[in-house]
Amino acid sequence: MKDSDVKTRLMDLIQKMSEEQQEELLNLLEWNPEEQRKYPRKPYFMNVDYATNDQVFRDFIQNLSDGGVFIETRKLFCVGKEITLVFPLPGCRKPVKIKGEIVRSGFHGIGVRFKKSIRYPEKKNVLLAKG
Repeated sequence: MKDSDVKTRLMDLIQKMSEEQQEELLNLLEWNPEEQRKYPRKPYFMNVDYATNDQVFRDFIQNLSDGGVFIETRKLFCVGKEITLVFPLPGCRKPVKIKGEIVRSGFHGIGVRFKKSIRYPEKKNVLLAKG
């Protein structure tokens, strides 16, 4: 396939997409986890309650790091929106309540960067919120 054919076909496909699909594609093309990820992510399958403005949602965390979380959801959110999360941590009596910002949004979920980081204490092997 010629280079110009590929570009034409891509443009045709993009024009047929909804605005949400175009935004998801753009996020995927611009997203580089190696550049953006300051902390390594670990699988962490746990329920999470979260709120943006005056709406509350419940979904599942897929992975977690000191600096953020990925939440599996079919709901679409705007990148840059502030979010408050509440979720349990192993070994902690109270769930963690932490604020974050949506830095990635797509059809499979949202990436949230915490306003304050979460650390992994070496001896306790538990996650605790700083601050």
